Amino acid sequence: MIKKLPKHIVRLLLILGFALLLALTAKTYLTDPSFYEYGHYRATAIPELVAAEPVFKGSAYCLGCHDNRKADWQTSAHIAVQCEVCHGTNREVCLNPEREHTEYEKSSVPSDTIRLCTTCHLALPARPESQPQIVLGQHPFPDEETPQCYTCHNPHSPSNKQPVEEGAPAVAEPEPDLLAVVSKCARCHGEQGQGRNKTPAIAGLQADVFTELMSKYKSGEIDNKTMARYARSLTDEEIVKLAHYYEGLAAPPADKNMSTETEPEGD
Repeated sequence: MIKKLPKHIVRLLLILGFALLLALTAKTYLTDPSFYEYGHYRATAIPELVAAEPVFKGSAYCLGCHDNRKADWQTSAHIAVQCEVCHGTNREVCLNPEREHTEYEKSSVPSDTIRLCTTCHLALPARPESQPQIVLGQHPFPDEETPQCYTCHNPHSPSNKQPVEEGAPAVAEPEPDLLAVVSKCARCHGEQGQGRNKTPAIAGLQADVFTELMSKYKSGEIDNKTMARYARSLTDEEIVKLAHYYEGLAAPPADKNMSTETEPEGD
C-alpha cells in the first residue's frame, strides 16, 4: 500500500508546480518571437543596429576639424590610439556633423591624467617591455609624488625625444660632475632645456635669473613642491654651474621662459 505524502510536502510540491507554470506563462508572453532565431538574441535587433548612426567614428572623423593636432598625432607613438579613447564622444554632435561644437558639447579629457594615462602605461609584468611604463611614486624621480602627465608630455605626441633641426648647432655637453643633475632637469624641461608641453624652457635663461629663481624655490618663496624638493637637493655651487650651463644654450623661439607659477592644475 502506497503511503500518503505528508501534507507539508504536498503543499510544497503544489507551490513549486504553480511557480513553474507561472514562469512558463511569463516566458511565452514576454519573450520576443524572434528570440533565438539566429542565436541568443533578438533577430529583429540586427536591422535596428544596422539602421543606427555610429557614435564612435574614429580619428579620421575628428581630424577633419582638428588640423592643429593632426601633424603631431600622425607621427607619434599614439597614432594607434583613437581620439575617443581619451576624449570620449558627444552623441548629439557626432550624429549631427553639420553642427558646431559649443563649449558644453566639446569632448574633454579627465583632469586626472595620471589615472587616464596609467590605464596603458602603468608598469605591469604582463606588458611588453617595448611599451613605455612607469611606477607611480618613482616617475620622473624616485620617492617623489608623480605629477600630472600633461606637465611634461604632449598627449598627442608624448615622446620625450625632441626633434633636432637640420643644421642646428651642436649642444654643449655639461661638465662631468653635472651630468646627473642635468639629466634630472631634462626629464621635465627637455634634453636641451627647450621646455616640454606645460613645463617652461630654461635654455638661454640669464644665470642670475636662474639662480634667483632656484633660491626662491629652495626657500619656499615660490610655491612649487616639485621644484622646491629638487632645489633643496642641490648645493649652491651646483645651482651656479647649472645656471651658466643653461645660459649658454640657445633659447627656443617660443616665449617659454622659466615660470614662477605654482604647479599646474588639471584642465
